[in-house]
Amino acid sequence: MPAILIVDDESAIRKLLSDYLGKTYEVVCAQSGAEALSLLAVRPVDLVISDIGMPEMNGLELLRAVRERHPAIKCALLTGNNIDRFIKFDRKEYIANIIPKTVPFNFAELSAIVHGLVTGDIFGLRRYLLAGGDILSEHRITSSDEGKSVRMLVMTLLTGRFGNVRDMELVLDEAITNAVYHAPSATDGTKKYKSYSPITLEPDEYVYVECGCDREKYGVSVTDRKGRLKKETVLYKMERHISGAGVLDESGRGIHISRLFADRMIINIDPGKRTEVILMNYLEPRYQGFKPLYINEL
Repeated sequence: MPAILIVDDESAIRKLLSDYLGKTYEVVCAQSGAEALSLLAVRPVDLVISDIGMPEMNGLELLRAVRERHPAIKCALLTGNNIDRFIKFDRKEYIANIIPKTVPFNFAELSAIVHGLVTGDIFGLRRYLLAGGDILSEHRITSSDEGKSVRMLVMTLLTGRFGNVRDMELVLDEAITNAVYHAPSATDGTKKYKSYSPITLEPDEYVYVECGCDREKYGVSVTDRKGRLKKETVLYKMERHISGAGVLDESGRGIHISRLFADRMIINIDPGKRTEVILMNYLEPRYQGFKPLYINEL
């Protein structure tokens, strides 16, 4: 059974997460960074989930120490604050999973993220849907024209079921465009296709789209079979756009827009093999709080 260490100076949060995750994992808790490091010296775990805002040693400082002493342990942060405030530090500390303390707490989302971190089983829209959720349609994109038609098919399907889904239209267009034009590369590693030009993709460049929903949300996934995107690159581009330094950057615009207009964006990367961008919107404003940061790289 995978083991998880929960670190938070609030006893109520420790108990909340411990009670829930303890049904599936072996869970130990610490109320401070110092206590967490003492536990890790004698008790190995697979994942550390730490609150950011703790006295004496904050979560970023703790996870830096964990990586130095126990590099095999996976790490995630937890916060009730605006995650965009920490993007600069996330990139510096290489932190790519920050779970928000929503009200009510989104336990289903927590389960999906924790499962992916401890097992490496991160790909597929279905993994992020609740029990009873389903994949509504699957598509393969072999050309720029087909990219446009798939986007229209997905939007027609979602609009017919859920009404106004214009935010999803915007982010889906960005995700498909990035996968079609930016994932393929020439033999020298440079960009192969000119953006927005008519192109036909090679078989190993095809892009795959899934559309699905459950009782709380609907979502789409866009997958390329190149895996050229890197976690470090995503964090760098996010930081530039959030800080305003990248307002004129063409690169990273799609990632920034997708995170801005989708309720949830998850980026999964298997280097050199595939990149998956999952975009989801909730049907009702059920979970009040800031947006998370989820970037998983195998």
